[in-house]
Amino acid sequence: MNRSRDRHGWRTTGARTVYRNRWLALREYRIVYPNGRPGIYGIVEKGPGIAVVALNGRGEIYFTRQYRYTVNREFLELPAGAIADGEPARSAARRELFEETGIRAKRWNRLGSFYTALGHENAEIITYLARDLDESRLTRANKEHDEGILDIVPLSVREVKRLVNANRINCGITLASLHLFFAHQGK
Repeated sequence: MNRSRDRHGWRTTGARTVYRNRWLALREYRIVYPNGRPGIYGIVEKGPGIAVVALNGRGEIYFTRQYRYTVNREFLELPAGAIADGEPARSAARRELFEETGIRAKRWNRLGSFYTALGHENAEIITYLARDLDESRLTRANKEHDEGILDIVPLSVREVKRLVNANRINCGITLASLHLFFAHQGK
């Protein structure tokens, strides 16, 4: 991020990388607010990512049940992941769906995109609807070792709505992607 002054009067006077790994960088910016006061702003810089709503012919959506070390809990999540440098978003969606579930899809539609945490993170997530699924290689054996995938869970759309309303699906990326899916269904 290189900007000395944006269109709303914020000014960047310096920046440093506080931490970096292969997934993200934590950058601290020295800024001057529009009111003239100096301050700092921390941003988790991540590349874009994708999420996939994989809908089979029986009207079920595939989820992964994953253990998340960050909060020491299991979550139901849509297949999702990072877009590699130079990789088209749809290719990343295909790759992630197969890596996490063993499923391939013939039909793909982009449902929309969103940002996950605008106050401190710059990651944009692009959501795809995958249909005409080939489930013949359905397995969690394709998962990467660092995914924490415990199971692959197909759920009816009705059950998904019930779980969302009961606050049983708690992954933000999954919830936002399901919102895009439900809005698309209503068209």
